[in-house]
Amino acid sequence: MTQQEKTMMPSGDLLAIYQALDRVQAMIEFDLNGIVLSANENFLRIFEYAPEEVIGKHHRMFCEPQYAESTEYSEFWEKLRRGEHHSAEFKRLSKSGREIWLQASYNPVLDEDGKPLRVVKFASDVTDSKLRLAEFEGKMRAIDRAQAVIEFELDGTIITANDNFLRIFGYSLEEVVGQHHRIFCDPGYAESPEYAQFWQQLGRGEYDADEFKRLTKDGAEVWLQASYNPIFDMEGRPLKVVKFASDITLEVQRRSLALLEMSTPVTKIWDGVLFAPIVGIVDSKRSLDIMNKALNSIAETRASTLLLDIGGVAVVDTAVANHLIKIAKAAVLMGCKTIISGISPAIAQTIAELGIELGSIQTTSTIESALRDAITKSGA
Repeated sequence: MTQQEKTMMPSGDLLAIYQALDRVQAMIEFDLNGIVLSANENFLRIFEYAPEEVIGKHHRMFCEPQYAESTEYSEFWEKLRRGEHHSAEFKRLSKSGREIWLQASYNPVLDEDGKPLRVVKFASDVTDSKLRLAEFEGKMRAIDRAQAVIEFELDGTIITANDNFLRIFGYSLEEVVGQHHRIFCDPGYAESPEYAQFWQQLGRGEYDADEFKRLTKDGAEVWLQASYNPIFDMEGRPLKVVKFASDITLEVQRRSLALLEMSTPVTKIWDGVLFAPIVGIVDSKRSLDIMNKALNSIAETRASTLLLDIGGVAVVDTAVANHLIKIAKAAVLMGCKTIISGISPAIAQTIAELGIELGSIQTTSTIESALRDAITKSGA
């Protein structure tokens, strides 16, 4: 509203506007030296004063003593005396010394010649929201210190990442911003329908948390305990995805070693039939151990059939699929028919997309059908 429009406005309308502001805002008036002329009930209630306790007193009574004695405070009132408006968030003190945060404007009132007469302050108490924001920011700083954090667009494009995340993966921030999340994934997985579905679900606002295998800049495997958290706007629409993660690589390696120590038993379950149930994580070291045991058992028992059950394998990606196929092919080279059971739809897709030639290796979805076929063909 221009000054001319205000001048032309009927005085009754101006009064109604002032009364409306008086009902919803904390209002206080000062002379040009900062002396309180009046204060409404909203202001007095926030600051815990009675009218007679503030009228005739200086504005500094609401400020921290150090600030009230500062050059900054003197300049604040100098600007108001020159007729300069000022609006911001201000920290003030109540009668009891409680900190109060106000979203406020100090508005010089001018006469017809544009000369400042007094200052009117309109304010809203934002203490609660300020404290909630401070608590939230404190929590986020704590998370940022303790966790690896990375933010994505809904399509998986990287927005930013904190130092913890970058340190784990060996990248600089410039190397990841604008790149897609797939740079951290095994290529076979990144091109799979499962991966596309993963980002589609996040794009719909669906949360996901699990243990995830990822790759560093130099190709090393990293295991993360992580959650992918869609962030929503005021209308409940997904805006972006924030991932919080902890590096559990050492823990996963310990579990893998424990499984390795327990080993994979290669057991004779029928004349000419060996059974090897594979559970947990299959890396190159464990794959070699399973292969050696299977080949030694084939040689010792002169088995004609090796049954590998992979229903308990934690993750089957490009590397794991290749490890399993190598074991099966090695057994075939020793003249032993190999049946792989526990093939899920996801595993079948992975093997198909890799274009792996199975040759004479037989596959089944269940261990029951594999056992039935192995025992039948052994002549039982």
